[in-house]
Amino acid sequence: MKKDLKIFIGISFIIPYLMGFAIYYCKLHEISTSIYPLFQMFIPFLAVIALLYKEDKIIIKVFPFKIYIFTSIVVFVFAIVNIFYPEFSGLSEFVILISAIAMIIAISTMDKDLKKKLSLNNPNKKSTLLMCLLFIIIYFFRAFLGYVLQGETNEFFKILNLKSLRIFISIFVFSFLNIMPFIGEEYGWRAYLAPRLKEIYGVKKSILMTGFIWGIWHLPLNLFYYSDGVLTSQIYSVLVQLVFCTFLGIFLTYAYNRTKSIWAPVMIHYLNNNLALLLVTDFSQDIFSGQHYDLKETLFSIVSSIILFGIFMFSKYVKDENLWEKSVYEKIKES
Repeated sequence: MKKDLKIFIGISFIIPYLMGFAIYYCKLHEISTSIYPLFQMFIPFLAVIALLYKEDKIIIKVFPFKIYIFTSIVVFVFAIVNIFYPEFSGLSEFVILISAIAMIIAISTMDKDLKKKLSLNNPNKKSTLLMCLLFIIIYFFRAFLGYVLQGETNEFFKILNLKSLRIFISIFVFSFLNIMPFIGEEYGWRAYLAPRLKEIYGVKKSILMTGFIWGIWHLPLNLFYYSDGVLTSQIYSVLVQLVFCTFLGIFLTYAYNRTKSIWAPVMIHYLNNNLALLLVTDFSQDIFSGQHYDLKETLFSIVSSIILFGIFMFSKYVKDENLWEKSVYEKIKES
């Protein structure tokens, strides 16, 4: 394995896996753990910044990167403070919101060539929106199938009301205020890891390797955050994560290569995490934490992910190596 891949994987994994102990401790003491998956999403971007800095020291002076590093440090401090004073961890969301606005302004005023070299440009805005729309259709079709298999078809249609419409609109309107954690992941997985692995191992191996790495990166969250702590539930959670990350990763790679914009996978990742708000009625609890995974739901998630997202493996934007975006690491090395 190339040295840059070892560095990226090392940075991306060490902190989240150590953070798993903090999540476990907080669970035992009934302390909120929501800040930990939030902070974990920042780490892949930081790993890429470290790699780019190794190749070109001027990278550290790029203002959007400065904002991202500063915000990451602040959120990390809040993650530590959360263990002792959990009432203050909510302030991290305010910091992220303000930083997101600053980062968007900084990116929009960047030199065009530098923006393109760092894979932060968005040359095909219409295509980006089209990819988001396509994902929304797939998301709701998948949700509909889930309700049908549970014999609760009517429950699905009950969520299609005015309240859901307001939530749906707010998800889009405020999407730009929530970009930091999502670009944190996608800049790592899509702008660097997937194309970098493709450059070394080819398309098929890169798809499988990226999916496995992205999936197993979630392991501490699967064990101590997403699942309810029951062993079988934890195992199912890990299986669902590995398969979902592999096949959603195919769709995200398709969207990235087709639009030539990291913002397509960033927006899709954001939608994937937030459209779930339309399917719940109780907002008093963290909807992602403490879930019980059973065999039936696990099989549905695995099969539906393979079918609905796996089909994009046959697209020319995934199969044809010449249509892949270069990794941001290669772009910097060549400049």
